[in-house]
Amino acid sequence: MFKKILPLLALCLVVTTQAHAASNNTDQRIKELEYQIRLLTQRVDSLERELDHKQDYERHDRMYQCKMSIFGETYKGRSSSRGKAIAKVVNQCISDHDEMFCRPEAVSCKNY
Repeated sequence: MFKKILPLLALCLVVTTQAHAASNNTDQRIKELEYQIRLLTQRVDSLERELDHKQDYERHDRMYQCKMSIFGETYKGRSSSRGKAIAKVVNQCISDHDEMFCRPEAVSCKNY
């Protein structure tokens, strides 16, 4: 009987060790992925700013000024594209509040 239990205990020890190593590996991978997401988000924001800046100077025929007020704070965005102006407002709001409060439907825009 001892001969049957010993291999079973050894197998349990190996599985537990591997599970612990996998957990540590998973935590490290999650941290690395979160870091990569932050870098990509910063790069996308930078590219969007560059594109908006370029388009704002290329298209002077119309501009959209959009705003939204949440909990006494007003967020504004401006662009030659209505969608981009709304996205700017929503992204600013999301940086301060939960996404459920920052809906594109709540944004009002003026065209000038």
